[in-house]
Amino acid sequence: MPHSSPLHIVFCLFPGHPLFCLASALDVLRHANRKSGKTVYRWSIVTEDNQIVTGSNNLPINPTAKVNELANVDRVFLVAGFYPEKLRAPNIANWLRKNATDDMPIGGLSNGAFVLAYYGLLDTYHATVHWEDFSSFCALYPAINARYQRFVIDQNRITCSGGAATLDLFVELVRQDLGNDLSVQVSRQMLLQDFTNTQDPEGNHVFDGSHRYSSRVQRALSLMEAGVENRLNVTELAAKVGISRRALLRAFRKETGHTPTKILNDRRLERARSLVLHSHLPLIAIADSVGFSSQSHMTKSYRENFGITPAKDRLNVTSIPK
Repeated sequence: MPHSSPLHIVFCLFPGHPLFCLASALDVLRHANRKSGKTVYRWSIVTEDNQIVTGSNNLPINPTAKVNELANVDRVFLVAGFYPEKLRAPNIANWLRKNATDDMPIGGLSNGAFVLAYYGLLDTYHATVHWEDFSSFCALYPAINARYQRFVIDQNRITCSGGAATLDLFVELVRQDLGNDLSVQVSRQMLLQDFTNTQDPEGNHVFDGSHRYSSRVQRALSLMEAGVENRLNVTELAAKVGISRRALLRAFRKETGHTPTKILNDRRLERARSLVLHSHLPLIAIADSVGFSSQSHMTKSYRENFGITPAKDRLNVTSIPK
């Protein structure tokens, strides 16, 4: 924790916001307070016009504070959903410009990054948005280093693609704030690390589809999937999980049959192919957004894995959405 007083987190809600993002974030923070035995997080909900806002499920939510009265804020997250390119927030943007310190994290959940991008608050940063709007985000804001990942933490900018990725993001933030042990407790409390199918009360094994992984391997896989380790350093990944590099490699070989680097490269290729087949993004932009060092590197890996180049694979698709 950066200081002894509770961290004040502000959620700025926009019309049509996905309630699941807000609920996921708040539940992680709530459980972190509960497991800590004290209030380490507090939160406020605001809207652009200080009025009730209705989410994508038509549930109205009352703001708990007014934008111009916010004080002692430690983090701000903008939560937006459909048609983000139409959303404007001059009051919130003005508050951020006047009050956000250089090191205060500012984030966007689901398509909240669109709003931040419109006001130039993501220029030169790495960021992500919901996959459905990723292509338009890249086209509208070329000054942003878009990443096709579940969430991205780039210095004091935090963006998340939404949905269940919000849970992963806030568990990671709890880990950074309060340590790995507490974040694991929160994960287990929310059944993100399921130990109901084993006799071990410490949750030494979890299930992922038809596979059974130890909780530490599952934690590492979650971090890799989220994109936290975009330029993978196995030593740092092991530290986040709480074991040695050698122990992590041994666990991966035993439980997955592969190294973390091999699995990460496979995930990158899966994401690359999704963009190749379902977007009009240039191949060089796709290579960059999924973490390849160059387009040629992606093409070589793509051909080795799928038996076809990205360009030819795209030509074979008859119905790329317009």
